[in-house]
Amino acid sequence: MSVTSEASYREITNETGRVFRIGEDPKQILGYGRWVPIIAGWVVMMLAGLLEYTWGALSGSLQAANHWNTAWTFWLFSFFVIFESFIQPLTGLLRNRGILPVRQAVIIGGIVCGILGYGLLAVSSNLALNYLGYAVLGGIGSGMCYSSAINIVLKWYPEKKGWRTGFLNGGWAYGAVPFILVIGGFNTGGGAVGTMTAGQVRTFIVWQGIIMTVGIVIAAFFMKDPPKNWWPKEVDPLAPATFMARARDLVANPPSLRHYSAGEMWRTPQAKWLGLQFACYVGCSLFGVAFYFPFASAMHLGYWGAAGGAAGFALCDGIGRPIYGWISSYIGRRKTMVYAYSVNVVFQLLAYVFGASHQAVLFGICAIISGAVSGANFPMTAAIVSDYYGETNNPLNYGTVYAWKALGGSFAGGLAAFIMTGTLYGTPHFHWLSGFVFGACLGALAALIVYFGCKRPTVAQMERAVAGKSAPETAKPAIA
Repeated sequence: MSVTSEASYREITNETGRVFRIGEDPKQILGYGRWVPIIAGWVVMMLAGLLEYTWGALSGSLQAANHWNTAWTFWLFSFFVIFESFIQPLTGLLRNRGILPVRQAVIIGGIVCGILGYGLLAVSSNLALNYLGYAVLGGIGSGMCYSSAINIVLKWYPEKKGWRTGFLNGGWAYGAVPFILVIGGFNTGGGAVGTMTAGQVRTFIVWQGIIMTVGIVIAAFFMKDPPKNWWPKEVDPLAPATFMARARDLVANPPSLRHYSAGEMWRTPQAKWLGLQFACYVGCSLFGVAFYFPFASAMHLGYWGAAGGAAGFALCDGIGRPIYGWISSYIGRRKTMVYAYSVNVVFQLLAYVFGASHQAVLFGICAIISGAVSGANFPMTAAIVSDYYGETNNPLNYGTVYAWKALGGSFAGGLAAFIMTGTLYGTPHFHWLSGFVFGACLGALAALIVYFGCKRPTVAQMERAVAGKSAPETAKPAIA
């Protein structure tokens, strides 16, 4: 062990080489408690997530108002997910290097998605401009906000990541609930639930963009990262016996041996499996986001079947995230993910069964339960990457894993639409069963990958990764 002393803090290095900066109270750094940037990040997540979670309810109105093909509409969603995913490693890299602090990243992201992205979506019916607006600018802006917000909780609460990560991450889903209910309340008279006129849909998008931008920018001013390697002084990093009393989360999810770079992380086999499971489960989860509302409308399940089911899905998606974050503090992240993924597979299939049988109430119940576990991968993967590879570089490390969402978004949007309709651009006729089975299979595959492939890296694997070599699949476990 080595100790470096300063006026207000000490840097302690443990036997594995991990550095802990201890002694500083959050109020010394922020001027207020460390819960404040977490609440600010939660607000940012609720507003930036509107672009993704209102899409299923809004897409029908946009399609009708702009005379778009159904396949084009769902590929638009896929491209949004692609850009929202790929911007995150870059945002994390710039944040790690001090080029783009978290506050500035959130402000820029809010303006790009709320004003530029939604502005184009509101004023133009041109498909190419809407790909630029919603997919490119909307994806980039919301992705910058997501990356900035999700990682701040891991930095300020390295000893209590579970439910706090889930709480902040949950805002991404349930922030859309009031907007989905408003969309669902519109009816053009043709029997289509949630279908607005061209004027109504443009007005709605403008106001949603204004609300998003103003709220995100205000919240950004309360967001700031702790110093590198910061650790709460009340939890002694050199005395594991204190973990049980002061931080139950660390017992089920021991901290990383050191803080590892993205290159070192990706030289371990677990990183590849984490990325692949993320892509698969995103495809399963976002299938519900994109298609539950259109499916319920097509089955004539009425307002509470369509809007209620979609809003309930989003609400419980968000509410569920801190719950299984809390559960993971007792049984570990990996087990929590396997259980949640498996439940989603079952209830996604049941949602189809009851929807196709025109049982609106039972469809809504299944959609809600499916929603409650559909977002498990987001906070749990963010936390498990931090558990395995450390908090300091997590904006970039998790960002490179999150980029796999681009593949999952393609599964959930355009590819799922193709599987159900048999066409990429033509006039579609939906065969909903094939899509629901496809989504459920992705979820089942993700559960298997997590169970067999995402175990904690071993000491030998991490040593080889640091040395610049690919780690072998079998070695002595790092944690007994």
